[in-house]
This record gives sequence, structure tokens and C-alpha cells, in this order.
Amino acid sequence: MDFADYCPPIVVERVQKADLASGENSGLFSWIANEAELECQVHAIKAVAERLNAESHPQVIDDFSNSVATYARLLPPEAVASVRAAYLRFPYFEANASDYFAALRLTGIDIRGHLRGKVREDWAFTQPRRDAATWHYYMYLASLGEPGAIDALAAKIAATDNGNDATNLLQSLSELKAEGVTEVLNLYKNDQRRADDPEGPGMTIAESVAVFLQMRSVQ
Repeated sequence: MDFADYCPPIVVERVQKADLASGENSGLFSWIANEAELECQVHAIKAVAERLNAESHPQVIDDFSNSVATYARLLPPEAVASVRAAYLRFPYFEANASDYFAALRLTGIDIRGHLRGKVREDWAFTQPRRDAATWHYYMYLASLGEPGAIDALAAKIAATDNGNDATNLLQSLSELKAEGVTEVLNLYKNDQRRADDPEGPGMTIAESVAVFLQMRSVQ
């Protein structure tokens, strides 16, 4: 069945005519979510993937990657193949790293060879939500079993003194489905450093890690 068989005409027309080189379409998937059911949203990913190229706007690419990450577990093999092909066409932008690598990690798409030399390594970030492209890249590598990737992530956490920053990194790592993650988390089961809290000292790292480990046990 074609994309048009799953989506209302207004969505089909918008997806087919949208100028993906324009930042004005950076909210395309949010719009689709408001106009169509889940099945359409999933099939729209494949339709948009087939139109993305080297001229696509960075914000459009980020919106696309975010949607892929959100619906990764629902994507059929043919949609994943289209997403992979799109990634090989459009460029990597460091500002998009979080969504860019989350989409690859959650779909299991392996384009490590394509990315070699394209990602500037910089471990100077303090937490995974700002200027942390290197962190997200290594999370992706670790998800594919890349030798040394988990060790590199663990080394970053070990070198982080601030309790809040260390907690944020450990929380991010805990979301990774890869061998070695639980072992790293267990290193902090007795860590009494505290994270920040708006009303004063927050949970200790040990308390947070106990929650992270419990969440991993029920995944």
C-alpha cells in the first residue's frame, strides 16, 4: 500500500509539496500529528525520508530525526531502509546531534563507516543536553557494540565531579540498551554526592542510580 492509503488528502498534499530546504517546514511532523492518526504519522516518516537530500534544511532534518526516534519501534523494515538511505544523503549537523543519533540508535541503523571523520570529538561538555554531540555519538556507537565506546562514556562520568552533572550523565547512560551499562551504573550505587534541587539538596547519586537500575530491570 502507498503512503496515500494511510493518510488524509491534506497530509498527503502537504508532505508531497513541502519545501524541505526551508526552515518554515521544521514543524512538519508536529503538524502531521495534529492532522492524522498514528498509522499515518508512521508512514509519513517513510514518505518524507524519500524526499530528504543534501539541500534539506537542518531544522527539517532535526524534526525528521526526532520523529524517527519517537516512532522507531513502530517503523516497518521498509521504512527503516528509507530512513537509512536518507541519512546517507543529508548532512550531519552538530546542533542536531541528540535527535540525529537517537534516531539511528533506536532503529539500529548502522552507518558507522559513513560517519567516520564527520563527528568532531569534544568531551568538554558537562551534561548530555548541551554541546554534547560527542556523548550522543558514543551512545550510538555503544548501542552497536563498538569496542571502547562504553569505556569512553564511563570515563566521562568518572571525570565529572559535580553531582548534578554526574547524575544527568548516568541517567542518559541508563537509557542505553547495551552490554556494560549496568556494570557502569553499579559503580555509583554508594555515591553520596547530591544532585541539585530547586528547594535545596536533591537525591544522592546512589538514590538516583537505584531508580535507574530498577527501570532497566523492567524494560
